[in-house]
Amino acid sequence: MRWDALFHDLESQLQAATDARQESEIRERTRSEQSRVTLMQRLAGQAGRPVGVLTRGGRSLTGILTNVGSQWIALAVEERSVIVPLSSVQVLRSLGRSVGQPLSGIEAKLGLGSALRALSRDRAQVALWVASPVSRYAGVIDRVGADFLDLGLVAPGDERRAANIREVLTVPFASIDTLDSVARTE
Repeated sequence: MRWDALFHDLESQLQAATDARQESEIRERTRSEQSRVTLMQRLAGQAGRPVGVLTRGGRSLTGILTNVGSQWIALAVEERSVIVPLSSVQVLRSLGRSVGQPLSGIEAKLGLGSALRALSRDRAQVALWVASPVSRYAGVIDRVGADFLDLGLVAPGDERRAANIREVLTVPFASIDTLDSVARTE
């Protein structure tokens, strides 16, 4: 009987060592997989969910993540849409555990310029926030270059007409903190 107990004890020790080795391997594989997840994949997995963003300009926004581009995200915040360049993001809050697929095809090509060109084409009124010093400019995007935009400053509610333009600002993409849609006054 003593031999049976000894063999049973050895089998238990071997099983415990095997279980510990498997658990360690699983943890290591999980860490390895997580190390390959990009911020864009993490954000893509949050589409349609509430997300908090703190920008380098100090803006604290909470809204529904509506779009993810290769260099920007869009949030629905109250009654407006807000584009936040990834270069402006300092902290993200309330991200769930979901991870999306890497951006591919057209999505991977939708840089900040693409989003800004769409707003320019629509002649949408925007509020452009720059980070340093924190400033807000209201107007219509006149032109979008490779790494800058021209913003025609107009009074809120005014259409983009030559007579309504007070000044045109040229803003490098690197200076943009956020860009908000402006509700039209009817």
